[in-house]
Order: sequence, then C-alpha cells, then structure tokens
Amino acid sequence: MGYIIDILIPTVWDRLVELLEAPAVNPSMIWIIIPLIVTLVLMTFYFGKWTRDELGWNTAVGNSIVLLFVAIDLFRYVFNLSTPGSIINYELHPISTIICIVVAVEAVTLMLTSFFKALPKSVTFFLCAPLPVNLQAYLAISMVYTNITLDWFTLLAAIVMFIVLYFFVKLLQLGERTFIRLARRQSIEELEEEKKLAKAKIKEAEQAKKALKEKQKKEKLIEKTITEKKPKKKRKKSEKKKKK
Repeated sequence: MGYIIDILIPTVWDRLVELLEAPAVNPSMIWIIIPLIVTLVLMTFYFGKWTRDELGWNTAVGNSIVLLFVAIDLFRYVFNLSTPGSIINYELHPISTIICIVVAVEAVTLMLTSFFKALPKSVTFFLCAPLPVNLQAYLAISMVYTNITLDWFTLLAAIVMFIVLYFFVKLLQLGERTFIRLARRQSIEELEEEKKLAKAKIKEAEQAKKALKEKQKKEKLIEKTITEKKPKKKRKKSEKKKKK
C-alpha cells in the first residue's frame, strides 16, 4: 500500500503531466497533433449527433492509414535528429526506433484486418475508433519528440489518459444530445405557437369575410327595397295625372 501511495501514484501523475506538456517542450510536434485533435473533436460531435451511425469498415481503414502516416513522420524525425540526417540515428536512439516500428506494424496490421474484415466488427471498430487511434498516435509522438521514458509508469499514465478522455468524450456527446433535444423541443414549441397564431389569423380572416358578406347582403336588401319603392312613386304620380 505504501508503494502505491508513495511511489506509483506520484510517478504516474508526473508521467501524465509530461505527456500533456510534451507540445510545450517540443513545439514542432504541434503541426502533427493538431490534425489528430481536430479529427477527434469532429468525430466526437458527429457520433454524438448521429447516434445510430457506426464507424464503418472504410473509416476503420482510413484511421489505420492515419496511424501509418504518423509512423512515417516519426521515422522522419528520428532520421533527422542529426545534421545531416542519417540512418545511424535509428541505432543511436533504439527506444524511439522501437516506438516507430511498433506504430508502423500496428498501423499496417489494423489496415489489413480492416480491409479484409479479418476480425469481428466490434473488435475492429473499437481498435480503429478515433479515440484509441489518435491517442496512440499522440503518445507515440510525445515519447519520440520529447524522449519520455517508455516504461510501466508511462503505460499506466496512457491508460489513465484513455479512461479520462473516454469519459470526457461520452460526456461531451451526452451534452450535445441534450442540447439537440432542447433545441428541438424549443423549435417544436415555436412551430406550435406559429400554428396557433396562423389559426387565429385564419379565424379572424374568416370572421371578417363573414361580416363582409353579411354587410353586402344588407346593402343588397337596402338597394332592393329602394328600387321597389321608386316604381310605386312613379305609378302614384301617373295615376294623379290621369285623374286630372
């Protein structure tokens, strides 16, 4: 118990901080991690909105290719550690070289298994999901670009980071779905209010039309009575003339 409290937790925490501060230590890695972050954020919000959609085999292949591109960049970085670049750097930096090889092999393996649908869909879609792929890429970039020690503490820190990010992503998606529901409710309520207003206006228009018809009827009746009275007056005048 003393080992866990005194050594394990503080060391894992320090390693987690090192991983998070890696872009500040070597800013050149920012150029490659920005696309990873943007992809992760966009895919998080996409699957938060379209909950019935799943990853898809083609997307799994695409994500594994992204991991392969990261591996190629890591090989490039190790090659250019000296000026001019040299293959000897792979021998001088064995840990970084091993990380590059592991990432490349994993990328090719995931790409082939996704392409040929060799593994069960649930397994492939989990391994090739944006979070696992982008997090692995970030960890590999951080360790190669900043020489973070590759040991069990780093592995535990990576697991902690994955768990935290996983729940953070789920929380974001839950918040997005809640916001969408509230927005839909509000839009439905607004539509209902607009319908009520439209019905009220239609009712007013019908009442006005009805009143206008009644008014026209009254005017016609008045005209009719007037036209009926005029011939009577003329008849009376003609009768008076005859008597004279």
